[in-house]
Amino acid sequence: MPNRIDSAEYWIEDFEPSGDDLEALYAHMLDVLQPATMVALAATVVRRRVAAALAAQAVNTKGDGAVYVPVNRFEVGQKLVFPALGGLNGKVEAVRPGNNPGQYGGYDVIAVTLDGRRREFAAGIGFPHELAQAIGDLDADALSDKWSRVIEPRLRERMSADGEWSNLGDRWILKSLLPEVNTGHRNLAEAILMLAGEPLPAKKILKDLDVDKSAAEATRELGLDLALSTDKRFRNVGAIEAPLWTLATLG
Repeated sequence: MPNRIDSAEYWIEDFEPSGDDLEALYAHMLDVLQPATMVALAATVVRRRVAAALAAQAVNTKGDGAVYVPVNRFEVGQKLVFPALGGLNGKVEAVRPGNNPGQYGGYDVIAVTLDGRRREFAAGIGFPHELAQAIGDLDADALSDKWSRVIEPRLRERMSADGEWSNLGDRWILKSLLPEVNTGHRNLAEAILMLAGEPLPAKKILKDLDVDKSAAEATRELGLDLALSTDKRFRNVGAIEAPLWTLATLG
């Protein structure tokens, strides 16, 4: 049986980043307009799923579907919403008798496809079931603090395969938010470093570059760091999270 959104099994075993999760992250980045760490983005995903679960709990049966409650029975073709599973919704595709009527009494097993995965749920049961419990007391902040780092690797893998994102180390941003750093900017950066005679962070180099000043400072810095990291004239002698740039010819 599927696991509740406030259970360890949900985040450790069941969680896979969904299209809705990525859409929420796009919207989040368009709101903050600056880089974020992966754990911060994972926390946003956890909070989104909790919010969806709470919203789905209040869904009217005449709206997007009936709320799945294991004691109820459902028919093929009926739309269902699963509050305890982050608000996922789907349509009942099949109904069959349960396998253990002697132990649990007569009940059904319904098949529903949720987020591309066909899953089975008990229906019409007369025994206690965790998905029947209320989830109104979910604490989004507590759950994000507890599970963000657990889902971080899977989210990073999904986002790394998504062409919409750029990152340098643990600074992530939508490519569309990055300011243009052109050849002229890089040529001037080369001259700045040559005159400085010492490694400089992007923040100092940007003081003499006309890089889109309407962008957030952290976004401008990441844009320059990314541009210099792909130009063989420059070498990072600092940490990947805090680059210090010098010229490759300076040894």
